[in-house]
Amino acid sequence: MTKPENLDGITLDLIRETYMETAQETMERGGSKLQAHMEAIIAASMYVAAAIGIEDDDAKRLVVQVVRSDAELAL
Repeated sequence: MTKPENLDGITLDLIRETYMETAQETMERGGSKLQAHMEAIIAASMYVAAAIGIEDDDAKRLVVQVVRSDAELAL
């Protein structure tokens, strides 16, 4: 499985941006932090799966690892 430390900076930045933009949009629509987190994980996972060609479940695990390791992504 791909690990965050094996990703290039551009891919990591796009994961972070996709996560934060989706989470903010969900919260602006009145969604809870949990709902925002879940929707953001799915959106970022879809990007990662397509960008680097990995399975959806692996992409979700990867995005969760990136989010957990980055304090700036806390909702």
